[in-house]
Amino acid sequence: MSQEYFFLNRVKLIFLKGEIMKFVYTLIGCLLLGACSTSDNSADSSMSQSPVVEYVWQTKGPNYSEEALESLIDSWNQKVTEGGYDMIGANILVPQFQPDTHDFVWVLRWPSMEARNFAWDHFQTNYDKEWNEERNGIFSDNDEDVYAFSPTLGRPMKSGDGNTFEAEFNFCNYNEGFDGNDLEKFREDFGNYLDQDEIENGEDSFWYVMLEPLFEPTTNVQPTDYLWLNIWGSKEDKDSGYARYSETELQNQADTFSTCQRFPHTGRVIR
Repeated sequence: MSQEYFFLNRVKLIFLKGEIMKFVYTLIGCLLLGACSTSDNSADSSMSQSPVVEYVWQTKGPNYSEEALESLIDSWNQKVTEGGYDMIGANILVPQFQPDTHDFVWVLRWPSMEARNFAWDHFQTNYDKEWNEERNGIFSDNDEDVYAFSPTLGRPMKSGDGNTFEAEFNFCNYNEGFDGNDLEKFREDFGNYLDQDEIENGEDSFWYVMLEPLFEPTTNVQPTDYLWLNIWGSKEDKDSGYARYSETELQNQADTFSTCQRFPHTGRVIR
């Protein structure tokens, strides 16, 4: 959490612009349909209380070691606790491929954008100098590669068997002639398949999330039509789940309406 204030304000502004537009659309609906109660909270207020997940790309330095990372995780957790931040949790993701842009990802899970903004501002003021000194030469981030999303659960969240998990990001674009309706049909069919699979094979640790970006495109992350995140509580569940899935027609259905790039990671809970 060491980004400069211009980045913090950029995220806030991007989020605010999106919420203003949502509020305008809601207001237009009220004027046309007369369906909004004056006692309801404003749309921008309710949306500011929606959960946020944030991915901070990290690059290892010359003094990096697993021991140094563990020590810094402990120090960071102490600061977060001392600061009293309203945080759902935090993870570290390690790419199972070879990106040129980063070595691992520090994931922050917030109950709202309001909680996120308070924590970043407070950390910047109270801990940033000390934090940068502690991690100097061990790992670093930059002002651009910090990505906040609004998550929507596709299946109920599952904890798995412990503090480690598997994650797979799918960056997808619609093929010509297809759109969001085809995605929704697939999600419905996929949900029915998962229900039946649990009946036949028992419940496993799989769940998934749809991620809506709250940032402007960067050099390293360009916009796609949708972003689908798969999560498993173990490598065994991932392998066995994919094996059963490959026996269905769902993959052909997905490939028909969209083209995706998959980015697998291993993850662990650090808070």
